[in-house]
Amino acid sequence: MDVLRVVLAWTVFAVFHSLTVSEGYERRVRRLIGDEAFDAYHRLAFTAYSAVAFVLLLLYVRTVPDPPLYRLERIPRLLFHAIQLGGFAFLLWTPWDLKEFLGFRQWERRRKGEAREEGHAGRLFTGRAYGVVRHPLYLGCSVILLFHPVQTRNSAISTAMVVLYFYVGTFFEERRLLVQFGEAYSAYRRKVPRFLPLRRVSRSR
Repeated sequence: MDVLRVVLAWTVFAVFHSLTVSEGYERRVRRLIGDEAFDAYHRLAFTAYSAVAFVLLLLYVRTVPDPPLYRLERIPRLLFHAIQLGGFAFLLWTPWDLKEFLGFRQWERRRKGEAREEGHAGRLFTGRAYGVVRHPLYLGCSVILLFHPVQTRNSAISTAMVVLYFYVGTFFEERRLLVQFGEAYSAYRRKVPRFLPLRRVSRSR
Protein backbone atom coordinates (compact mmCIF):
# COMPACT_ATOMS: atom_id res chain seq x y z
CA MET A 1 0.00 0.00 0.00
CA ASP A 2 2.84 2.40 0.82
CA VAL A 3 4.45 1.69 -2.56
CA LEU A 4 1.15 2.52 -4.28
CA ARG A 5 0.94 5.82 -2.39
CA VAL A 6 4.36 6.88 -3.66
CA VAL A 7 3.59 5.80 -7.22
CA LEU A 8 0.24 7.63 -7.20
CA ALA A 9 1.84 10.79 -5.80
CA TRP A 10 4.40 10.88 -8.61
CA THR A 11 1.70 10.04 -11.16
CA VAL A 12 -0.43 12.99 -10.03
CA PHE A 13 2.58 15.29 -10.29
CA ALA A 14 3.45 13.94 -13.75
CA VAL A 15 -0.10 14.46 -15.01
CA PHE A 16 -0.18 18.00 -13.58
CA HIS A 17 3.19 18.84 -15.09
CA SER A 18 2.27 17.34 -18.46
CA LEU A 19 -1.02 19.23 -18.65
CA THR A 20 0.64 22.56 -17.86
CA VAL A 21 3.13 22.13 -20.71
CA SER A 22 0.60 20.83 -23.22
CA GLU A 23 -0.23 22.72 -26.40
CA GLY A 24 -3.90 22.94 -25.44
CA TYR A 25 -3.05 24.55 -22.11
CA GLU A 26 -0.71 26.99 -23.85
CA ARG A 27 -3.38 28.01 -26.35
CA ARG A 28 -5.92 28.66 -23.59
CA VAL A 29 -3.51 30.74 -21.52
CA ARG A 30 -2.44 32.73 -24.58
CA ARG A 31 -6.07 33.58 -25.33
CA LEU A 32 -6.58 34.57 -21.70
CA ILE A 33 -3.56 36.85 -21.14
CA GLY A 34 -2.35 37.61 -24.67
CA ASP A 35 0.78 36.58 -26.58
CA GLU A 36 3.07 39.29 -25.20
CA ALA A 37 2.23 38.57 -21.56
CA PHE A 38 2.48 34.84 -22.17
CA ASP A 39 5.96 35.12 -23.71
CA ALA A 40 7.10 37.41 -20.89
CA TYR A 41 5.67 35.79 -17.77
CA HIS A 42 4.38 32.29 -18.41
CA ARG A 43 7.68 30.44 -18.13
CA LEU A 44 8.49 32.16 -14.85
CA ALA A 45 5.02 31.39 -13.48
CA PHE A 46 5.31 27.78 -14.67
CA THR A 47 8.64 27.45 -12.86
CA ALA A 48 7.09 28.84 -9.66
CA TYR A 49 4.00 26.62 -9.50
CA SER A 50 5.96 23.57 -10.66
CA ALA A 51 8.43 24.16 -7.81
CA VAL A 52 5.58 24.47 -5.31
CA ALA A 53 3.97 21.27 -6.60
CA PHE A 54 7.32 19.47 -6.44
CA VAL A 55 7.96 20.57 -2.85
CA LEU A 56 4.46 19.43 -1.84
CA LEU A 57 5.14 16.09 -3.52
CA LEU A 58 8.39 15.62 -1.61
CA LEU A 59 6.74 16.58 1.68
CA TYR A 60 4.01 14.02 1.07
CA VAL A 61 6.45 11.26 0.12
CA ARG A 62 8.37 11.92 3.35
CA THR A 63 5.25 10.97 5.31
CA VAL A 64 5.25 7.48 3.77
CA PRO A 65 7.20 4.78 5.68
CA ASP A 66 10.54 4.36 3.96
CA PRO A 67 12.66 1.27 4.73
CA PRO A 68 16.28 1.28 3.47
CA LEU A 69 17.24 -0.73 0.39
CA TYR A 70 21.03 -0.51 0.21
CA ARG A 71 23.99 1.61 1.19
CA LEU A 72 27.14 1.10 -0.84
CA GLU A 73 30.52 1.66 0.76
CA ARG A 74 34.18 1.81 -0.27
CA ILE A 75 34.95 0.88 -3.89
CA PRO A 76 31.33 0.39 -5.07
CA ARG A 77 30.41 3.76 -3.55
CA LEU A 78 33.34 5.47 -5.26
CA LEU A 79 32.39 3.81 -8.54
CA PHE A 80 28.81 5.06 -8.30
CA HIS A 81 30.00 8.58 -7.47
CA ALA A 82 32.36 8.47 -10.47
CA ILE A 83 29.44 7.58 -12.74
CA GLN A 84 27.41 10.40 -11.19
CA LEU A 85 30.25 12.80 -11.92
CA GLY A 86 30.16 11.60 -15.51
CA GLY A 87 26.46 12.39 -15.64
CA PHE A 88 27.10 15.84 -14.18
CA ALA A 89 29.89 16.48 -16.70
CA PHE A 90 27.48 15.46 -19.46
CA LEU A 91 25.04 18.08 -18.19
CA LEU A 92 27.77 20.72 -18.29
CA TRP A 93 28.58 19.66 -21.86
CA THR A 94 24.98 20.37 -22.80
CA PRO A 95 24.60 24.05 -23.71
CA TRP A 96 21.51 25.50 -22.09
CA ASP A 97 20.56 28.87 -20.68
CA LEU A 98 19.43 28.47 -17.06
CA LYS A 99 17.84 31.92 -16.91
CA GLU A 100 15.93 31.22 -20.12
CA PHE A 101 14.91 27.78 -18.84
CA LEU A 102 13.53 29.24 -15.59
CA GLY A 103 11.85 32.20 -17.30
CA PHE A 104 13.93 35.07 -15.91
CA ARG A 105 15.39 36.08 -19.27
CA GLN A 106 11.94 36.37 -20.87
CA TRP A 107 10.84 38.61 -18.00
CA GLU A 108 13.98 40.74 -18.37
CA ARG A 109 13.38 41.20 -22.11
CA ARG A 110 9.83 42.38 -21.41
CA ARG A 111 11.02 44.75 -18.64
CA LYS A 112 13.69 46.26 -20.90
CA GLY A 113 11.37 46.43 -23.91
CA GLU A 114 13.58 44.13 -25.97
CA ALA A 115 12.26 42.02 -28.83
CA ARG A 116 12.20 38.27 -28.58
CA GLU A 117 15.32 36.60 -30.04
CA GLU A 118 13.59 34.78 -32.84
CA GLY A 119 16.77 33.84 -34.68
CA HIS A 120 18.26 32.06 -31.70
CA ALA A 121 15.01 30.41 -30.66
CA GLY A 122 14.37 29.12 -34.17
CA ARG A 123 17.74 27.42 -34.66
CA LEU A 124 18.10 23.66 -34.18
CA PHE A 125 21.26 22.97 -32.21
CA THR A 126 22.76 19.51 -32.75
CA GLY A 127 26.30 19.93 -31.44
CA ARG A 128 28.15 18.82 -28.30
CA ALA A 129 25.98 16.55 -26.11
CA TYR A 130 23.09 16.86 -28.57
CA GLY A 131 25.24 14.96 -31.04
CA VAL A 132 25.34 11.99 -28.63
CA VAL A 133 21.66 11.75 -27.66
CA ARG A 134 18.66 13.88 -28.51
CA HIS A 135 17.80 14.52 -24.85
CA PRO A 136 21.10 14.95 -22.98
CA LEU A 137 19.61 16.85 -20.04
CA TYR A 138 17.27 13.97 -19.29
CA LEU A 139 20.05 11.43 -19.66
CA GLY A 140 22.46 13.33 -17.40
CA CYS A 141 19.86 13.76 -14.66
CA SER A 142 18.84 10.09 -14.96
CA VAL A 143 22.43 8.91 -14.52
CA ILE A 144 22.86 11.05 -11.40
CA LEU A 145 19.65 9.68 -9.87
CA LEU A 146 20.13 6.04 -10.84
CA PHE A 147 23.67 5.79 -9.50
CA HIS A 148 23.13 7.27 -6.07
CA PRO A 149 24.99 4.91 -3.68
CA VAL A 150 22.33 5.15 -0.97
CA GLN A 151 18.76 4.16 -1.75
CA THR A 152 15.62 3.66 0.27
CA ARG A 153 12.47 2.09 -1.05
CA ASN A 154 10.78 5.44 -1.66
CA SER A 155 13.86 7.01 -3.24
CA ALA A 156 14.20 4.03 -5.60
CA ILE A 157 10.52 4.27 -6.58
CA SER A 158 10.87 8.03 -7.05
CA THR A 159 13.95 7.58 -9.22
CA ALA A 160 12.19 5.00 -11.37
CA MET A 161 9.16 7.29 -11.79
CA VAL A 162 11.32 10.30 -12.71
CA VAL A 163 13.37 8.39 -15.29
CA LEU A 164 10.19 6.90 -16.76
CA TYR A 165 8.64 10.37 -16.96
CA PHE A 166 11.76 11.71 -18.67
CA TYR A 167 11.61 8.94 -21.28
CA VAL A 168 7.88 9.23 -21.95
CA GLY A 169 8.24 13.01 -22.08
CA THR A 170 10.71 12.76 -24.96
CA PHE A 171 7.94 11.54 -27.27
CA PHE A 172 5.69 14.55 -26.53
CA GLU A 173 8.62 16.96 -26.70
CA GLU A 174 9.77 15.61 -30.05
CA ARG A 175 6.28 15.96 -31.48
CA ARG A 176 6.50 19.69 -30.82
CA LEU A 177 10.05 19.87 -32.18
CA LEU A 178 8.94 18.19 -35.40
CA VAL A 179 6.29 20.87 -35.84
CA GLN A 180 8.84 23.59 -35.13
CA PHE A 181 11.80 22.34 -37.20
CA GLY A 182 10.21 19.95 -39.71
CA GLU A 183 12.55 17.94 -41.93
CA ALA A 184 15.65 19.25 -40.15
CA TYR A 185 14.55 17.54 -36.95
CA SER A 186 13.49 14.40 -38.82
CA ALA A 187 17.00 14.13 -40.27
CA TYR A 188 18.48 14.74 -36.82
CA ARG A 189 16.35 11.96 -35.34
CA ARG A 190 17.58 9.51 -37.94
CA LYS A 191 21.21 10.19 -37.03
CA VAL A 192 21.16 10.60 -33.22
CA PRO A 193 19.63 8.14 -30.69
CA ARG A 194 16.80 9.30 -28.44
CA PHE A 195 17.84 8.60 -24.84
CA LEU A 196 20.77 6.17 -24.68
CA PRO A 197 23.99 6.65 -26.68
CA LEU A 198 23.51 3.42 -28.60
CA ARG A 199 23.68 3.50 -32.38
CA ARG A 200 21.14 1.44 -34.24
CA VAL A 201 22.67 -1.16 -36.50
CA SER A 202 21.17 -1.02 -39.96
CA ARG A 203 20.31 -4.39 -41.44
CA SER A 204 21.42 -5.21 -44.93
CA ARG A 205 19.62 -7.81 -46.97
